[in-house]
Amino acid sequence: MSRTAPRETTAPAPAPASAPASASAPAPGAAAEAVAETPRLRTSLRRRLFWIVVVVAAVVFALITVLLTGSGSADADRYSIGNAGPAGSMAVAEVLRQQGVDVVEAHSLDEAQAAVDDAADAGGATVLFDDVYGYLDDEKLDAVAGLGDTLVLLEPGGLELDAIAPGIATAGAPEDVDTVTAGCALPAAERAGTITRPTTTYRLLDGDSGGSGGAGGDSAFTCFPSYDDAYAVISVPADGSTTGTSSSGDPRTLTVLGAGDALTNDAVARLGNAALVLGLLGEHPTLVWYLPTTDDLDAGAPATLGSLTPGWVTPVILLLLLVVLAAGVWRGRRFGPVVVENLPVTVRASETMEGRARLYARQGAHARALDSLRIGTIARLTRMLALPRHAGVAEVSRAVASVTGRHVDEVHDVLVGALPRSEAELLAYSDRLLLLEQQVHQATTPR
Repeated sequence: MSRTAPRETTAPAPAPASAPASASAPAPGAAAEAVAETPRLRTSLRRRLFWIVVVVAAVVFALITVLLTGSGSADADRYSIGNAGPAGSMAVAEVLRQQGVDVVEAHSLDEAQAAVDDAADAGGATVLFDDVYGYLDDEKLDAVAGLGDTLVLLEPGGLELDAIAPGIATAGAPEDVDTVTAGCALPAAERAGTITRPTTTYRLLDGDSGGSGGAGGDSAFTCFPSYDDAYAVISVPADGSTTGTSSSGDPRTLTVLGAGDALTNDAVARLGNAALVLGLLGEHPTLVWYLPTTDDLDAGAPATLGSLTPGWVTPVILLLLLVVLAAGVWRGRRFGPVVVENLPVTVRASETMEGRARLYARQGAHARALDSLRIGTIARLTRMLALPRHAGVAEVSRAVASVTGRHVDEVHDVLVGALPRSEAELLAYSDRLLLLEQQVHQATTPR
């Protein structure tokens, strides 16, 4: 017996547990109606709710990134003595305070200058300076060159070196090694012995290193060599014509430190990192920890959002908008013009069957497709067994079991109980329906 398309008529309708909420779910033995529904806008939106939420979340995240990019940098608290995280330097500051060093945090050049002036009568001050975001102009960098008795430049760039230490230049990244050894007579470096791999290296200009005619003369120290004339630490006397002498009358010292990671909470306890940084920064009773901020920017026109936004933000926003537009074109559905048809319209049953089959296959509605087959099978079994038109599924199951010799539970499982989880199971259950219908037909047809 060949399969036929389900008709749009009222028929006994078994309702499996997975039937959609839009259809009623009668218990076994109750009558139901087969209702053909057209996919609605609400149903389509519910199916695509996940991707809609993802797109909206991405747009909101991009907007928040643009608005908060000035304060959302991952390196905002790097080397901060108030940051207890791996990139902060709270551990170094606390150890220095326990050793009697007064650690003063400065966020602007004025604060740093005031702290140095206050320490002049207390034995002098060491100034740690790192302008990673380039807030200071040339004039303020010249002023930094005169701060403190010892000035430690933390991983300075070319602009800082040109203004403060013109005799020293960057030498690039160090060799790919895990550790470097001191190799010099600087007391802090000798105590450290070996430190972890530095971040960057530097070299003395116009001469050999280590007190043989270099930029620092005989009192220059070049420590922790990496390759050729590249060093992680260089200490030279500051230019007397620019910076004068220290508060104690001794020549001022300028130290370039390329091992910035040695200051972080994560790496300070490794090898000789602690001995190096504590020796360099604890030389005087006062340590001024100067990390420039926006307070050092010149007063005048306020910074605009465009000037504070990194250059990569705008391309990312444009790319995101293009992705959203492409997704809309790809997944969107365009409503065409209204088409007026003369009614009634005759549609062949085969076209209806194939159209529904394609819809069910596209949406993976295996249970809904099997329900349609079951509705037709139950209607035909009702006629073959001469049962009332509104007979329930339980009554049909008992009648089929009596004429085929099958157990009533097995028949009920074929008609309404089993639920397909895949297309293969759907085909298997449809074959069982066809076999059951053939058996009833043979049992009720006179020989």
